[in-house]
Amino acid sequence: MGYSGGGDSHALLLLARDWVQARGLELVALIVDHGLRQESAAEAELAASRARALGVDTQILTWSGKKPTDGIQSAARTARHTLLAEACSRHGINTLLLAHTLDDQAETVWMRLAAGGGWRSLAAMREAAASPVWPQGRGLQLVRPLLEVRRAALRDYLEQHSTEWIEDPSNLDQRFTRIRIRERLVALEAGGFDQARLAKWAGDLALIDRAEAEAAGHLAARVLKLEPWGGACIDAEPYGAAKESVRLRLLDALAHALAVRGPAPARRHLRQLDQALIRGERATAARLMTLEWKSRAWLLRDPGSVLGRVDRAHSTPHLHRQFAAITLKEGAADAEIAPLGHDYHGLTHRNMLEDVPGIARPGLVAVRHCAKVIALPGLLGDKRVEIEDWVPERFMTRLFAVRPPAWFDIKTVIRTPAETLSP
Repeated sequence: MGYSGGGDSHALLLLARDWVQARGLELVALIVDHGLRQESAAEAELAASRARALGVDTQILTWSGKKPTDGIQSAARTARHTLLAEACSRHGINTLLLAHTLDDQAETVWMRLAAGGGWRSLAAMREAAASPVWPQGRGLQLVRPLLEVRRAALRDYLEQHSTEWIEDPSNLDQRFTRIRIRERLVALEAGGFDQARLAKWAGDLALIDRAEAEAAGHLAARVLKLEPWGGACIDAEPYGAAKESVRLRLLDALAHALAVRGPAPARRHLRQLDQALIRGERATAARLMTLEWKSRAWLLRDPGSVLGRVDRAHSTPHLHRQFAAITLKEGAADAEIAPLGHDYHGLTHRNMLEDVPGIARPGLVAVRHCAKVIALPGLLGDKRVEIEDWVPERFMTRLFAVRPPAWFDIKTVIRTPAETLSP
């Protein structure tokens, strides 16, 4: 579990400790030291000592390196989730407990409302959700068992157990938006406003959001085929007959799964792609491209995002890690993983590209050994290269947040590749 030593996380630690002990399970308290204040290291050590005194194993995770001067809260959140996800992976943990409360939920709704967020963002935090970082958080589920509990009730619980907790000085720092909103909500509640209304609003919107996701899942089962090489083929006619909100929900999940890493696509960009798919036109937005090819509608990674404008993968040397796990075995440990490129350098059997739109071919992930292409995901295999496609998992995680409903089978939207050739 994520543990800070503060009142909320300390209460969760006590509850979780008793719960896992009764079931013969194990609990690890993961403490993040953001390194933003000089005292943070000592505070992390104090939190660790408190957890160990309760018989709980601990590990301190430190955010090292240079810190940004702007957007520090957002950067700290990403760093925190990354550190927690990496630690969970090391420990073989697939469930991470977080101590967010009803008060935290109300604050989050207010913050997003003030920032102009749409109704989907106001659904706010979920009792269970996938880790927001990738690939570090792959397969990790975040669980918030206290999301319907008031912060004051947890303080009462701690006092009943005569236990001490750590008060984080940042909880009084007016520089942080959340703290200012927290004090504003406290003042409103003193005047009769119940913060639970905001949390209930979030819960109601989460139900609507889930219904929309399921509708998009049904649409995917009818119109979508994810290609093993990394594209998506869409049956444009039934796609266009669906409601726009459902179509855009499907495109959002596809953008998350297919596109080169970047910010979540804006609604206007999804609408641009949506209309292009319906009309059979070529368009580029949200690091994706639409086109009509062989009388079918396609959604692909924007070649410019993959290759740059001079046919080289300038974005990151580890671009493929967003889409697949590629393991190089003995005999190919020194192989190069890079886009295929416009000249298809080192590819012997070019006929294997016949079912891939021409504009997508240069951006295919290629594994080269001794200047020869020995593997292309979904097209060319080699016993020295192990490839695990992450696109379906990224698609489902984005669409359903935690896990798909029982009726949804991801296999129905994956095109089974023909037997891959060997070099």
